[in-house]
Amino acid sequence: MDCEKTKLWLNDHGVILEESFYTALNNLAKSYKVSNDLRLLEEVYQKLGVNKQAVSWWKNHPYSTQAKESKKQVIASCAKVFGLNPEEAELLANKAGISIFSDHDFCGYFRQYLDGRRGRYKSICEAANVSERMLQYSRSQKRPSKETLLAIAISLGLGIDEIQSLLRKAGYALSASLPNDAVVCWFLSGDRKTDGSVPILFRINEVLFELKFPLLMTRVKNS
Repeated sequence: MDCEKTKLWLNDHGVILEESFYTALNNLAKSYKVSNDLRLLEEVYQKLGVNKQAVSWWKNHPYSTQAKESKKQVIASCAKVFGLNPEEAELLANKAGISIFSDHDFCGYFRQYLDGRRGRYKSICEAANVSERMLQYSRSQKRPSKETLLAIAISLGLGIDEIQSLLRKAGYALSASLPNDAVVCWFLSGDRKTDGSVPILFRINEVLFELKFPLLMTRVKNS
């Protein structure tokens, strides 16, 4: 992430980020430390089953989904240790760009969007810059990455509410706390989705590339 360029883009487009996952988690931990008369913050993190190094990594890599499962485990621990209700736990998860309300039948839900589009798979894949194999896997058994799922959903012309619903089924969420998600939400809100002849996904990726965020597509492996 290019921090300076990202701040400038967000400011220029009137986007104000909400509290980050790290800040929210840290504040909960500090409050618990004080109320339980603990000496070190690390003692709270131990109760949550996470170490200080992992929390620091989350702080410095807020938009990464590589630690999705470990974050979910910590959020589950937060619910127990801090007494969070399901809605509060979900709000905490959303700050990390994930959801704890994922659906075991994601593939069946995803197929609803693809049924009726058979024969168009190739054009969808080209528009989303994903492989046909990935689309077939996502349709039948495999949950794609957040970037891949967003690329497909946007290429299908889904609205932001539909995209949020689809993401949550897969264990993700568009977050108002993450700058890369904020870019996506800005483009998908209002009339910007249909503004101009350039595909919206291309315009989003153009900005993400400029700000040095992961692009919305199948992750390309280096040879």
